[in-house]
Amino acid sequence: MIIIIVTWIGALLFLIKILNKLSTGKCYSDTVMSGKVVVVTGASGGIGFETALELARRGAKVIVACRNHEKGQTAVRRIIKRTNNNRIHYIHLDLTSLQSIRNFVDQFKSREAKLDVLINNAGAILTSRERTEDGILKDLQINYFGPFLLTVLLVPKLKKASPSRVVIVSSSWHKFGTVNELNSDRHGYIQAYANSKLCNIMFCKELSKRLEGTGVVVNSLNPGLVNTSLYRSSTALEKLRSLMLYAFFKTPEEGAQTSLYLAVDVECDQVTGKYFEDCKEARPSYKTDDEETRDKLWELSKDLVKLTPEEISQCFNDTT
Repeated sequence: MIIIIVTWIGALLFLIKILNKLSTGKCYSDTVMSGKVVVVTGASGGIGFETALELARRGAKVIVACRNHEKGQTAVRRIIKRTNNNRIHYIHLDLTSLQSIRNFVDQFKSREAKLDVLINNAGAILTSRERTEDGILKDLQINYFGPFLLTVLLVPKLKKASPSRVVIVSSSWHKFGTVNELNSDRHGYIQAYANSKLCNIMFCKELSKRLEGTGVVVNSLNPGLVNTSLYRSSTALEKLRSLMLYAFFKTPEEGAQTSLYLAVDVECDQVTGKYFEDCKEARPSYKTDDEETRDKLWELSKDLVKLTPEEISQCFNDTT
């Protein structure tokens, strides 16, 4: 009896997996990226690695931006070996340190004249409520405040490459998020993750407005449930959840498809400030429509990451 039950469960999970594969969006664009410079954060594994790998196959110069030097260099070697594209480089980027982000930007600017695509892919779910050396909750800095600073400081290079693109990886969890008392310890780790993902989409909309007319388009996305280390590194309960729901999870390659679509497809040339799922535009939470809240989040973010008026002026030609 147990064998029969296990067999039926296995068959059901297999069927679910097949149905999910059939419904998963895929980037069908054949755009070649030769001559393009791309930065992918968190590209040492998971969705980020698959995104960087495919962009390298298309001929792009790819900057693997991640915290772990050994994993970053290993990713570079693997990508070069699988694509024969030698224009793959690693630059250290630790999103838990605002200084590290500034160091990354300085190194990038000294090497590259332009930036065609920035993919803010790195993310984390952290069960502990630690703060970084900058006084920001660690998960919030990795998922939102760090990418905010990185993106703003790279705006001049994105403008030089115009038309160029910013791709921000969010999550369907943003629907449960709030921006109230954002950097407060009162939020549990799941709530903090949802908050950071809501901030991603609000940042996308606000940045697209501030870059209107520059040729830089900004879009966000939900990659779906993906079987990556984001889940494997969490609590024992979520490890079990990841295992039990294996049939419902995408592979990292499948999870990378919407990021790739927004980075390369000609359909997205003039699309900005939008949210996507499975390579199609989707409707994010109504919370992201509040312009006043988005503006307040911008001001809070600007202050927490210590952007100077001169830096803001350099990026946006004003002092907003």
